[in-house]
Amino acid sequence: APYFHYTDRSREVDEDPLTPLAPPYRIPNFLVKLFCILSRDDLRHIIKWLPHGRSWRIIDPVEFEMSVIPTYFGHSSMNSFLRQVNGWGFKRMTQGRNK
Repeated sequence: APYFHYTDRSREVDEDPLTPLAPPYRIPNFLVKLFCILSRDDLRHIIKWLPHGRSWRIIDPVEFEMSVIPTYFGHSSMNSFLRQVNGWGFKRMTQGRNK
C-alpha cells in the first residue's frame, strides 16, 4: 500500500482565480510561477497539465523558451529553467504513456 494519500484536483474549478498566489510585494518563487503558467488557458498549446493532473508537459519547447521563460523568469535559457525544475525535485518521464 502507498505511504501517501493523493487527491486528484485537476478537474476542480478555482473559486477565486484572481487571488494572488504570493503575498503582495513579494517576488513569487519558482513553484508559484510554474503553477501560474500551467493555469493559463492561453498557454496550453505550449505547456499544460497532463489529464491525470499529477504532471505537466512542455508541448512546444521553442515557443516556451522564446516567450514564456522570459516573461516569468527574466531570462531565456531553457537549460536554466530545467536546472530549476530539477532543483525542485521534479522527475522527467522517459517511459510509459505519459512520456
